[in-house]
Amino acid sequence: MSLVYEKQGHIAKLGLNRPKQLNALDPGILLELHKAWKDINADSSIRVAVLYSALPNIFCAGMDLKTAIPVLTKAREPENEAEEWMAGGWDVTGGVAEAMLKVNIVNKPVIAAIHGYCLTGGFEMVMGADLRVASTDAVFQMREASLGIMPTGGGNIFLPRHVSPCRALEILLTAGNYDAKTLYEWGFLNRVVEKERLMDTAMELARKIADNGPLATQGIIRLSRELRMAQMKDAFTREVEIGMPIFGSADAREGVQAQKEKRKPKFPGTF
Repeated sequence: MSLVYEKQGHIAKLGLNRPKQLNALDPGILLELHKAWKDINADSSIRVAVLYSALPNIFCAGMDLKTAIPVLTKAREPENEAEEWMAGGWDVTGGVAEAMLKVNIVNKPVIAAIHGYCLTGGFEMVMGADLRVASTDAVFQMREASLGIMPTGGGNIFLPRHVSPCRALEILLTAGNYDAKTLYEWGFLNRVVEKERLMDTAMELARKIADNGPLATQGIIRLSRELRMAQMKDAFTREVEIGMPIFGSADAREGVQAQKEKRKPKFPGTF
């Protein structure tokens, strides 16, 4: 299975687990995430969820360029159940947006525990969490611009609200690496700890939340998300409307091909 899903008392744990693909988000793992979030939402005994990586050196390599991107951009037809599901939803109302916490369907607090590289779609997914804990070795990157594509998983909308607008644009436009210390100082992270303490810290935070009144915590989360969506729903829609055509552009084809060939891209600047 691509997702390690387990429950410990009032806490649900979701571990990304695609070793060969460095946890790249393909239709299969996204569908598993979507089902897990729905199960957490329906289980009254669960009061908080922790999203983490089951791999030792990376959180998530981003969207899977071999499977997810061709389906999302309609470069080819879906070939299985998970791809059919993915093809039906990238906008603000779709299942993929829910799986990646762009639209948070679970009514319990979600904590992201991040170590190693957290790239593109993986970075966007933790933007949708409510609290974020990272290890000192964590590295965050929105590399889409370097591939000739535009983020469409909520990064353009979330980042200016988590950090300042100018910091957000720096992250998005440079496609550079940003360490945990920097993003803690910029207000994106709640805690930065040594790697060996990461899960203990996330679980300690989860237990503190789980010990509180579930109606109170769910009410706080509900209001927080309703306010967020009231401000951002139209923005999410425009992000997809502007960004998805760029996925099918000559720039995007060159950027992805250059990455495969391990060379610097020569962007034509055309669709």
